[in-house]
Amino acid sequence: MLVIGLGAAGSASLVALARRGVECIGIDRFSPPHEHGSSHGLSRLIRLCYYEHPDYVPLLRESYRLWNLLQATTTSPVLRITGGLYVGRPEDPFIEGSRQSAVHHGLAHEVLSSAEVAKRFPQFRLEPGEVGFHEPTTGVLFPEHAIEAHLREAERLGAAISLGERVLEWRSRAGGLTVITDRRQIEADAVIACTGPWMPSLVLGLAERLRVTRQVLAWFRPSDPDVLQAGRMPAWAVSEPDGSAHYGFPIFPSESPNSEPPGGAGFKLALHRPGEATDPDRVDRAVREDELASLARFLRDRIPAGLDSSGDTLRTRVCLYTNTVDQHFLVDRHPDDARVVVVSACSGHGFKLSPAVGAAAADLAVDGRTSLPIEFLGWR
Repeated sequence: MLVIGLGAAGSASLVALARRGVECIGIDRFSPPHEHGSSHGLSRLIRLCYYEHPDYVPLLRESYRLWNLLQATTTSPVLRITGGLYVGRPEDPFIEGSRQSAVHHGLAHEVLSSAEVAKRFPQFRLEPGEVGFHEPTTGVLFPEHAIEAHLREAERLGAAISLGERVLEWRSRAGGLTVITDRRQIEADAVIACTGPWMPSLVLGLAERLRVTRQVLAWFRPSDPDVLQAGRMPAWAVSEPDGSAHYGFPIFPSESPNSEPPGGAGFKLALHRPGEATDPDRVDRAVREDELASLARFLRDRIPAGLDSSGDTLRTRVCLYTNTVDQHFLVDRHPDDARVVVVSACSGHGFKLSPAVGAAAADLAVDGRTSLPIEFLGWR
């Protein structure tokens, strides 16, 4: 079996196939982990009280289990539990939806008044009428480490990996598929396609259904780094009524002398909202002054310890979202050829779920079905 694209979902799919003892090969046009697509940026949020759809929670439970299984294979940080604080008005989708999810699934959580937030998390400034939602199981994933660990584990279990090789097309044949790359021709029983923002140009029927957008990440020089350290500062999100949210992470100490801290130096934040439409091969990766000014203004108003008087950034990056209309994922067999499993369009919130998504994709490729609840992620 062949996995195309070895980012978050692809590397997880390759591991899932290898764990089943399936002969498999993973191909990527770049050398993951890389900064061309969606699976980079040094840190990602993982949360369990998921409001977006009730079936995400079982997938998240499986993902937490698989992330911990992966963490046991490496000394590099993959997952760290920090607790999470979400701030917003009680009726905001992020707050009320997270509360409903927690109640429905019996998940640990607290709804905090503004006074309680000020006492426990004085780093945050709340606006009138806002509350806090605290989730103790929230954590931080380190995507580059996670992908490296997935690929190492897949190779250890017998998978083959080919980097710097680009898939051009595939053709149906009796009993399988013929995959054409820029190097060779491969015969495969099934294909799992996980090419992220390149999916619209690779998979027939997706060009008009998916929208690739440009997303800005920034690490600012903090004015008070001590209060932003993991252990004192949770992973966090500040929501808006339209469902968008600024989000960010605590600062982690270096794990060895002269090494960069997990998550990078500085205080990272970003805005979860689809940005400007772009092409993954022509995206503008220069972060503009107005984009940084908007993020700095948010910090100045809401988390002043995260921004020193200079307003300096220590690092910026541009990431890509691949969005569906309903902001859910696409995990399904292709309607025109069931031997092609399409895994894409994570709409900016898929990294955390990639182990479960990879397991489901492997099930679909091998068995044609899965026990994981992915019906709501089907080809729609």
